[in-house]
Amino acid sequence: MRRAILALGGAFIVFLLLSAIIDHGRPDIVQKPKGTKPPHKDPQTQEWQEEIFPLAKAGKIPKINPRNIVNDNNLKTPLFIGFTRNWYLLEQAVVSYLAAGWPASELMVIDNSGVMDSNLRGLLSPANPWYLNHTRLSQLGVAVKRTPTLLSFAQLQNFYINYAIEQNWGYYFWSHMDVVVVCNESESSENYKSLYRKAVDALGDTLDKREHWGLKFFAYDWLTLVNVEAVKDVGAWDTQIPYYMADCDMYSRMTMRNWTQDAVEAGHVYDVSSHLTDLAVLFPEEGHESELNTTRFKDLKNQLQLMMEQKQNNSHGRNTWQARRDGGEGEPFWRNPKGFERGINFWIDKGRELFKLKWNYSECNLIDKGYRYGEEWTRE
Repeated sequence: MRRAILALGGAFIVFLLLSAIIDHGRPDIVQKPKGTKPPHKDPQTQEWQEEIFPLAKAGKIPKINPRNIVNDNNLKTPLFIGFTRNWYLLEQAVVSYLAAGWPASELMVIDNSGVMDSNLRGLLSPANPWYLNHTRLSQLGVAVKRTPTLLSFAQLQNFYINYAIEQNWGYYFWSHMDVVVVCNESESSENYKSLYRKAVDALGDTLDKREHWGLKFFAYDWLTLVNVEAVKDVGAWDTQIPYYMADCDMYSRMTMRNWTQDAVEAGHVYDVSSHLTDLAVLFPEEGHESELNTTRFKDLKNQLQLMMEQKQNNSHGRNTWQARRDGGEGEPFWRNPKGFERGINFWIDKGRELFKLKWNYSECNLIDKGYRYGEEWTRE
């Protein structure tokens, strides 16, 4: 796994982080196994499965590795994962965090599907893009909170901030629904720490140092620790930039206000557009729960690496998974999926235009170009 280059520090590392996402092509933070090639199969052709966690359906949740459980932590570690479309990727992300040791009681799915209480009441079918299985998440011990209406990416980020303020939290974690996290079991047994343990340690070190920190990136923002005071200080996310470039704007403003944004390591984080056929593979084999770096684990890593490469090399774009489901016509709040995707792309383009109007510059590297806080809307 290629670790982020911490030694560069300061504005230079922020520039690298920000410039890496001009087209949201985030850094490849997992080292590629030798001799592997991306599959030629387009992720959109993945066969339909109504159930990808049959053991859970049968009421038998596999046991996680006991070495992934952290019993001596007195810090809260709330983790938000937002959902809009594709239940299967969300379930995969949630289950991977649970298998990596993240307590279910500290994980909250934000239902941003825009279907009001339809998922809560079980009114949508699994083929519906906006279907979310509340029963399964409850079975896993994971809480769900609904947004009042469909929010853009920037609005959803501010929803996280506002909820954290309501709960009097000084910080929180957030992650994407199209990632899979795995502990680094290839470490020596005596030095092994689960992904959750490493996240807790990073949080504890950050709070102890009392530094002027804004964000901690675990594999860029696929998993992020956020300082609530920092985002409040810069006025939160600009909702006039609804999707792409919103992060360039936000993270640049934080740098301009001297809030640090450091890269830290916790484990393997894979950005994927497809799902495993059976989520049980994320857990150790029964009777071998304490073993590390097993054949199962090595095969899982290789499979997830191929899935990530498949997403990155997809000729149709990285985010084809978002419009893959097209069922559920006639169900409450149903939208034409292709039309919905066209609408999102429209606002993505408008957000890029707004970013350029705001800064009189169209690229992400505002810091490198010498922009200062408060100069937005002032340069002609």
